[in-house]
Amino acid sequence: MLTDPELKSKVDTIWDRLWSSGLSNPMDSIEQFSYLLFLKRLDDAENKREKQAKLRKKEFEPQIKPELRWSHWINFKADEALKHVRDRVFPWLRTAGTEGSSFERYMQNAEFKISKAGTLIEVCNLIDALKISEQNQDVQGDLYEYLLSKLNTAGRNGQFRTPRHIIKMMVQMVDPKPQDRIGDLAAGTCGFLVNAFEYILQQHSEPDERGKPQLIGDLLGDEEREFLQKEAFTAYDNDAGMTMLRIGSMNLMLHGIKHPIFLYGYAF
Repeated sequence: MLTDPELKSKVDTIWDRLWSSGLSNPMDSIEQFSYLLFLKRLDDAENKREKQAKLRKKEFEPQIKPELRWSHWINFKADEALKHVRDRVFPWLRTAGTEGSSFERYMQNAEFKISKAGTLIEVCNLIDALKISEQNQDVQGDLYEYLLSKLNTAGRNGQFRTPRHIIKMMVQMVDPKPQDRIGDLAAGTCGFLVNAFEYILQQHSEPDERGKPQLIGDLLGDEEREFLQKEAFTAYDNDAGMTMLRIGSMNLMLHGIKHPIFLYGYAF
């Protein structure tokens, strides 16, 4: 659960702003928050790749068009930012997944529901203030758990996230290998699969110059890399509203699984 009082306060403010702007369905608020958070983290990842390219004295090859990046439109006037996100950024986001991935499938019918320019800018500024890329832990799952805890039906639906230290312990006990098929039958935000992927990468990466573990998987073979990207991980969830399916797919993509497989329904 989210324990940092400052982060909780910011998330509460985001929730209040979205609700007061007309998103009376709590799941709509969570979904719109997740889209904006995803766009922010994509921009952070692009900044990281750019810095790494400079350090290695290599030419930076953008993966996102500059005009679609968070850092480009966040400085627009409110009305211009809303129009740009609604008409340019969000249509691109719907198609950002690889062909045949669960992200591509579930994002086809996704809607951008923030209609007030002031709300968009205020929420984006609050997301900037969360400084998620600077956190030492994966707080995204904690954020979703905290938001889901606000729902009256969350406890009955089992929409709660297993604490990170429990996830890490379970993954270490299972000790997954690059050739293993790994499934989560109630995936939620896909924390187990993300940790399994990172565990495999760490076990198959040379340490950096200071001897610290890395998550680059440089010791993996080409076939192992392809298998991890396209076949190794399968998630399931019975969220008929597709919100968790979208959130989980986004989380997998943000952690390097470019072809997420997240299926609606039960595996048994």
